[in-house]
Amino acid sequence: MGASHPSPSERAHTGKDGAPSWYLPPGMKTKYDFPRAKEGQRDRLEFPIGARHPGKPRRLDKYLQERFPGYSRSFLQKMIKDERVLLNGKPTKSSWHVSQGEAITMLLYPGGAKIAEDIPFEIIYEDAEILALCKPAGVLVHPARGHKTGTLYNGLLHYYREQRAVDPSFHIGTVHRLDEHTSGIMIYALCPKAHGELTRQFENRLVKKTYVCIAHGDAQFTDVVCSKALGTDPLDRCKVGVDGFDAKNAETRFVKLGRSTCGQFSLLRAFPHTGRTHQIRVHAASLGLPLVGDVLYGGPAEHPSFNGIAPRCCLHAETLSINHPKTQEPLLLSAPPPADMRELLGILGLAL
Repeated sequence: MGASHPSPSERAHTGKDGAPSWYLPPGMKTKYDFPRAKEGQRDRLEFPIGARHPGKPRRLDKYLQERFPGYSRSFLQKMIKDERVLLNGKPTKSSWHVSQGEAITMLLYPGGAKIAEDIPFEIIYEDAEILALCKPAGVLVHPARGHKTGTLYNGLLHYYREQRAVDPSFHIGTVHRLDEHTSGIMIYALCPKAHGELTRQFENRLVKKTYVCIAHGDAQFTDVVCSKALGTDPLDRCKVGVDGFDAKNAETRFVKLGRSTCGQFSLLRAFPHTGRTHQIRVHAASLGLPLVGDVLYGGPAEHPSFNGIAPRCCLHAETLSINHPKTQEPLLLSAPPPADMRELLGILGLAL
């Protein structure tokens, strides 16, 4: 995302509680741009505190960081200090311990209009409440610093241009994300009620997801669970590491689907129980099975047998299971792997 790597001197210096000096300093740029208020559209986020950890007290700033992964705690603390976070309608402090059922209102900072662009994507399911699509590899989910255009959200603004022309407040709600080079199924909320209900399901881990990936190495298991805590790599803030700084529990189940004819690659299906940043990629690498094309975690970008067709991390979000936010009927959404992964599977003698 354009972030610089820490210098050797930065790596050597640690701050409070042993944290690297570069970790979440005041004014640190966030990984994603937080939603901004735009004329004629919503100017706040409103939601109740769920029961994900019943009975366990949580500071307000830590709760918000858990609910909005990808944003620094210092940024969320600034929102609280600026009185843009209201608890039961009133400003409060970052250190306040929140409880189940309390209501949070986040008053959005003002922002400029996003640009609508014709970004291609495949529609999997659509109704008045939700949109499910297959995200292409190489496309960011949402505008961020240095990437104000060319994102999936810009494409959604174009896709719903007629609805937005009639109603500028038409809701397109992002409830989860995929990495830039990961392809696969995503779901969006198309009204505030659906957004709140989908957020609740994600927060309480009621959403079930499966991924397929191609990894270097011959997996020596048929079914294994990796339960290694993940946090920021103390030597590289752009990476996640096992037992890294501020590590949180993470769990991924891997099932081996096949081995390549050359014996050097494995086809895996991943079932993430938690949703940590880069979780599947880091857990696979920790098992000695870095994903093909994942240069950040040890997967060489190219291999002689690939014929130049695997320039990205070979990870695909295959299925997503939710309860429909209006009817509460179970809904299983799926997207087959894109052409680049299917072609590579054929070269390696693998099949789903």
